[in-house]
Amino acid sequence: MSFPNPVLMLLLVLGTLFGALAAACAYVISYAENRRRFLRPDQNPRRMALETATVTFSFFIVAAIVLSFVLPLVMKPTGP
Repeated sequence: MSFPNPVLMLLLVLGTLFGALAAACAYVISYAENRRRFLRPDQNPRRMALETATVTFSFFIVAAIVLSFVLPLVMKPTGP
């Protein structure tokens, strides 16, 4: 599989790795906080924590993709 941007592959791997780690941490923290709160009977703390973890993982993947296009533009050499 070829990528049009050589930085994209690296940042996708890093984004996936750190996104999974951040999502696991977000799940644990969110689950612990949601269990301590007084929730309505129809609210499930596991589902709410899973939603938080999904958003966290998605943020890291989107940030990796955006950075793969922004970093080459910012780091482009200028001058003589």
